[in-house]
Parts: sequence; C-alpha cells; structure tokens
Amino acid sequence: MKKLINILILLAILTPLVFAQTSLNNKYRLAKTYEQNGELQKAKSLYKELVAAQPFNIQYANSLNNIYMKLKEYDNSIKFLTDRIAKNPKDVSLYGMLGSTYYLMGNGDKAAETWDKGIKVNNNSLINYTIISNFAIENRAFEYAIKYLKEGKEKADNPTQFSYQLAQIYSVTMDFGNATDEYCQVLLKQPKQLDYVKRRIQTYLSAPGAVEESIIAVKKYSGNNTIQELLAFLYMQNNQYDDAYKLIVDLDTKLKRQGVLIYNFANDVFYSNEFEVSKKAFEFIIKNYPNSPLFTNSQIGYARTLEAELDKKLVSAQEWKPIKAVDTTGAYNYYPVLQTYENILHKVKSTEAVNEILFRIGTIKLNRFDDIDGAANDFAKIIKNSTLSKFYGSANLKLADISIRKGNLDEAKNHLINSFSSVKTPRKIKSEAKYKLALIQFWNSQFDRSLKTIADLTKDLSNNNANDAIELSLIINMGKRDSLSLIKFAEADLLTWQKKFTEAAEIFSNLSEKENFFILNNISQFKYAEILITQNNYPVAIEILKQLSEKEKLNIFTDKSLFLLAQVYEHGIGDKNSALVIYENILEHYPDSLYLDKARENIKRLKTI
Repeated sequence: MKKLINILILLAILTPLVFAQTSLNNKYRLAKTYEQNGELQKAKSLYKELVAAQPFNIQYANSLNNIYMKLKEYDNSIKFLTDRIAKNPKDVSLYGMLGSTYYLMGNGDKAAETWDKGIKVNNNSLINYTIISNFAIENRAFEYAIKYLKEGKEKADNPTQFSYQLAQIYSVTMDFGNATDEYCQVLLKQPKQLDYVKRRIQTYLSAPGAVEESIIAVKKYSGNNTIQELLAFLYMQNNQYDDAYKLIVDLDTKLKRQGVLIYNFANDVFYSNEFEVSKKAFEFIIKNYPNSPLFTNSQIGYARTLEAELDKKLVSAQEWKPIKAVDTTGAYNYYPVLQTYENILHKVKSTEAVNEILFRIGTIKLNRFDDIDGAANDFAKIIKNSTLSKFYGSANLKLADISIRKGNLDEAKNHLINSFSSVKTPRKIKSEAKYKLALIQFWNSQFDRSLKTIADLTKDLSNNNANDAIELSLIINMGKRDSLSLIKFAEADLLTWQKKFTEAAEIFSNLSEKENFFILNNISQFKYAEILITQNNYPVAIEILKQLSEKEKLNIFTDKSLFLLAQVYEHGIGDKNSALVIYENILEHYPDSLYLDKARENIKRLKTI
C-alpha cells in the first residue's frame, strides 16, 4: 500500500512536467514551421518564449541565435551570446558562434579576438582548435581556420588529424602543393594510409596545375619510401609512365619486395592502356624473379599486353560499329600471342591459371580467327576443369554465343543458365547471360516469357544491359499488335547474331517498308542501317539514318539515330565537320539523351585535332 502511495505521489509530480514539456515541444515545432516558411519574426517570438522557459536548452538557444543571424540582427545576437558566455564561460561553441556574428558583420578583428578566447578556455584543449576552426570554415574564413589548425598541429602529439583537416582546406582553396604536403606528413607518421591518401589526393588532381604542384611537394620527401610510392602514383596521373616505372623498380629492389610493387604497377598501367610500359614491367619480373609467386601471373600479364597492343592496333578502327563482323584479315598477327600463351600453358600447374590462359586463347580464336570449333574446345576445357572457377560463367557465356552462331538455341540456353546460376560468376556476366536468355526466348516467339526474364534488368539502370533490355521490351510490347511482323523481326535479329547479315538485311528492309506499325518499322530501319554499316555501305546507311532522325514521331530514337549518323561521318567516311555539327545538335536539342556525355567527349576530341 505504501509503495502504491509513493507511485501516485511521483505521478502527481511528473505529470505536470510531462505536459509542460509536450507543450514546449509543440511550440518548438511550430516555430520551426514558421522559420521554414520564411515567417522569421513569428519564429523569433516563439524561440524567445522557449528560451525564457528553458534557458538551459541548447537547441532552443541555438535556434534563437540562428534567427537573429537570418534577420541580420547582429546586435541582438552579440548581446544574447555574450550573456550566455557569462553564464557558461567554458563553452567553446559559444565563442565560435559569437565570432561568427562578428565576422558576418564585417568585423574580422573582433571575430579573431573572440575565436582566440575560445581557443584558450579549458586549458587550451586540442579539441578547441578543431571546434573554432570549424566555425571559421563555415564562414569561409579559411585563413583563420588554417591559423588555428596549424597552432593545434604544433601542440599535438599526434598531428595527423590536423594534417587531414589542413589538407582539405588547402584543396578547397586550390593550394594543391600545401594540401599534398600535409598528406605527405600524414604518411610520415602512418605509412599504411597510402591508399587512403591516394584517394583523397585523387579528388583534386583534375584541377589545372594540381598534379604538377603535387609532384613538386612530394619530391621534397625523397628519402621516404612510402612517399616515393605516392610520387610514382602522381607520375602516372601526369602520364609520366616511364618515370613511374623507374621509380617503382628502384623501390621494389630497395625494399626487396620480389616484384610485388612492379606487378601491381604493371596491372595499373595495363588498365590505363599503357601497354608498352606494362609489358616492360611484366618482363622485368619474368627475367629477375623466376621464383616469385607472381611469376606465372606475370607471364600471363605479359601475353595479355601483347594481345591488347594488337587489339588497339588492328581492332579499334571497327569498335565504333554497333554490329561487328569478324574480320580475320590481320589474324596472322596473333600467332605469336597464341604461341606465348601455349608456352605458358605447358608450364603452369595452377588450375585457375590454366583456365585464364584457355579463356584468352579461346577468345582470340573466336574473335580474331572466327575459329568457333577451336574456341569451343578451349572453353569446354574450362568448364570441365572446375565449376568453381571465376572463368566458369564467362566460358559458358562464350559457349552460348557459339551455340547461337550454330543455331543450337537449346544448347545455348543451357550454357546461359549455367552462367548466371554459378555463385562465382561476376554480376556483369550474369546480367549479360540473362539478357541473352531473354533473346533466345524472343527468337522462339516466347514473348511474354522473354519480358519476364528481363524484368529485373529493365529496372536497374546501372546494369550494362539495361538499355538493350528496355529496347527489347519496347519492341515486344509495341510489336505484339502485329505478331507476324514481330516474328519476322525476331528471325532477322537472330540472323544478325549469327552474322548472316545479308539474310537479316533483307528481312529488316522489308519490315521497314511496312507503314502501319511505325515503331517496328523504324526499329527495322535502324537495324537495317546498322547492318549496312557492318558491310561498309555507308552512303545508304547515312540516308536511312537521316530519314530516321527527321521523323517527328520517332522522338525516342532520334538521338540514337543522330549519334550513329555522326559516328558514320566521323569514322566511316572521315567527314569530321559533319560529325561535329551532329554531336553539337545532340547537345543542344537532347539534354536528357543517353549519348550526351559521349557526344560531349567527341566534340572535345574533334576540336583538338
């Protein structure tokens, strides 16, 4: 009974307090609403009431001061904050806010004096330097922020955090030399932060002069190995690949890394398309570290650079074409590359290395020699070797392409299911396999099933196959009203994938003459133009693309037709001026086009030629 009485007494005391706080909270929400709606005087009145009711409530007090600042009632802000400081002389943030008021009034000296006082409270605690510098940064008073952070850095036992903050401010003010210098000082204390520092520096290297200034700053620390790795990274950003190579070789040798640094460098420059330097780096490992665990991977990397060099020389001229015929004219150039891969294949013991080599050999046979049977044999070996290989999904995908070429659609379907069902298959390969499965269903007139298969792909616009999936979905949905024409379109599409271009062109040409379903008609025209480009029949392709780009009803395909037309002018017949005009047309009239970035890049490139 006594316990119950105590509870009732407690409730009697707390209930009014709860109701009072609820009332204040409602008033605060109302004040915020007034503030958001621009009714600042009404908001100020409520905030003043709230502060009077609860002077200790920091949220209410800061909201009132913010209103003073928005209304530019700086004198009220100064009086309010001065009174609060008198009651809480150790609260650093109050000095920060008061200094901000002075600064916004245009009184920089008084702001600095106030901020200096804030630094000195709490026995000059290092956190004060960060708090006050943040207020200076908020007001873009960077010179003051730098001053306080430098002072804090000098007093800190571990100045790294101050260096990070200083580097950030320097980069914002475009003082890239000092920003990089601060990052170097971080690395002197914490060399394991190299990758993180690289990412931070990368954010400003595209600015004019940033790389050059950063290189000068880094060179001051020539005795530190970690910073020398950073210098090699900067050389690469500045296209000084030979300088980077020499530096990496020296570092690897000095640190006795047995080629690890050189191997990582070789891969980095390979993906930057600097194949000559990459080849030289892989070759160095092969010659100098025959017992290295990276020896086999370096041999494969060396062969890949040989292959990539040839691709760049012989294949890139046709890369712009949306549909590509297999050109075996220069295939003989790849014999030394195949021989290199074969030599490695007979020496390696790792199953995964064998699979990688077989995949490269099979890809060359398929894409350069059009040897679909030889390629199929290599891809089949990968599948037989291991279902857990990272090349298992890719090998199945290649076998599916070969089965499609041969007209074995059921066999192709099985390979595609294997590809996207494997846990080891990369997401990119899985989505491509799923898209091709939808194509097989489309070719087999299983239109609803095809739509269901690509449903996920059409929702994820970050997917590489999303645009193709959306186009296929559009073709099926619009073509259903004329199912016979849609079936013929699917037949022509399959013939295109089988590289039977003459037969496919005839069907697309006939479909393009049917005026009753303009979407299917126009897509057929576009497909016909693509095949003509594959066959190097540029004049007729140009006329078709011109017609398509001028059709008002075809606004969903106009930019695509224009972009391909510009590509034909640029790469097909070498008319750079006409290409430039069309790229600029896309920029001017199609701001939401998927081809906007590509058009902009091509304009920039053509204007520098």
